[in-house]
Amino acid sequence: MEIIYPPLVEQSVKYHLQANKQETVNKAEIYRAMVERGILTENGQPTDYALKNGWIKDFYEEEDLSFEMFLDIFPIFKSYDAGLFQIVDGFWEIPVQLKKELLDGISQGIFSYDEKIQIEEYLADR
Repeated sequence: MEIIYPPLVEQSVKYHLQANKQETVNKAEIYRAMVERGILTENGQPTDYALKNGWIKDFYEEEDLSFEMFLDIFPIFKSYDAGLFQIVDGFWEIPVQLKKELLDGISQGIFSYDEKIQIEEYLADR
């Protein structure tokens, strides 16, 4: 039987593998530690404590955000020309070509861990 861990545990595992250059990490131990330290609830949701302290970033994007508020959620886009962005159905969208470039950049490893997470979260529902 394969255990399915919450996405935040999976992200933590990826981070530990990259940051510590380890080949394996025990997901159960990471999950347990995150719950014991008050970072996650037992059902895998971030705690208010973890969000307030910036240990976990909430990428929830409300409809009709100002561009400045959008950039607060996804600061990676601060380095891109604002003219590339436009509101479509209440959400900030980018051209398909830029999406392809971002995905290529991820596969080539040119983004930092935080930048990669932002891009993946941005593209997840698009």
